[in-house]
This record gives sequence, C-alpha cells and structure tokens, in this order.
Amino acid sequence: MNLRCSQCDNRAMYQVVDNHPLCLRCYSQFIETNTNQIRVLAALGNQAIDNMEAIAGLPLGGRLHIPPSSPTINTGQTTYNNIQVDKSVVGSINTGSIRELDIMIGAMREEDNQELASVFQDLTHAILKAKEADLEQSDKDSALEFLLFLSEEAFTPETDRRSRIGKAAISKLEQILSNVGSIASVWSAAKPYLDALFGG
Repeated sequence: MNLRCSQCDNRAMYQVVDNHPLCLRCYSQFIETNTNQIRVLAALGNQAIDNMEAIAGLPLGGRLHIPPSSPTINTGQTTYNNIQVDKSVVGSINTGSIRELDIMIGAMREEDNQELASVFQDLTHAILKAKEADLEQSDKDSALEFLLFLSEEAFTPETDRRSRIGKAAISKLEQILSNVGSIASVWSAAKPYLDALFGG
C-alpha cells in the first residue's frame, strides 16, 4: 500500500517533522519555505551586525553569507491565483517567494481575512511592478522574502509570533520600500496592518 502525501493525494516520497509524509512537490515547497525563512533570519542578523558596527565604530565581523535565490527568467505573463506577473517585469524574479506568497494570500481569503489579504497582494504587485531604476532586483527579492516571512507569521497564534524579528523585518521593508515613489503610498497604507500583527 502506497503512503499518500499528508497535503495532497500524490504518493509520498519523503517524511518531515513529526513523520508527516510528503510528495515531491509538497516536499519541494516545504524546503523552499524553510530556506526563505533562513535567508530572512540571516539578513536580519547581518543588519544587527551593521547596527552594532555603526555604534562601535569598529568592524566586528561575523556577517553571514546569503546565497542568491534560484531565479526564473520571466518571459511572459504568469498568473497565480492571487498574484499576476506580467511581461512588463524585466529580468529574473524569485518565483519561489511569489508562489508561496500567492498560497498565503489565498489562505487569508479562505479565512475571510480579506483586508490583510489585500494588503499583502497590493504590496506584492507594487514590488513586482517597480522599475529597476527605482528598485534593484536584489532589493525586490529581499522585499518579497521579508513579505513572505510576515505573511507566515500572520498565521501563527499571536502569543507565538516572533515579535522582535517581525518588527525588524517591517523596519527593513520600510528601508527598502518607503523611498520608492511608485510604492510609497501602498507601503504607507499597508504598514499599520503589518504593525498590528506584532502589537504595534
């Protein structure tokens, strides 16, 4: 008897935390989500080192190397359930983060949290549509990863949310997005909702 994936009806090929069986597709999404979280935590750790170096006036070292995401070249319009990536997006994009964000936004709508879903959807679209002259590709990827992290925290019980890390992620997002003309108004509207996730 073939063991079935705990998330879908496909045949399971792997086991993860608490012996949950996963198929290849669901296992790949599980690994990708965990990898994105590690990248976010590493980026926040590097920011903390930068802040300490600015205060101390001395190089402290210990920065973590964050490998680039595996990109997919966007050559035409791609539509997910909640996010549209059209041909106006030039260059490579991190489709892993976009796919995971699309899933999280859909889950928010299923939970009837339409306002929060719209906040994440509008921010994602604004980031994707920003011109590279205004927002470099590396900053786009970083912003999407921070946004994905925050969307995942939104589904964590309030008492279990990582408030300090969440607030640092919001601060980093603000650094990246607040001065981009095409995103500034979207960010201003979204920030109160993000702050509220962590008691802000």
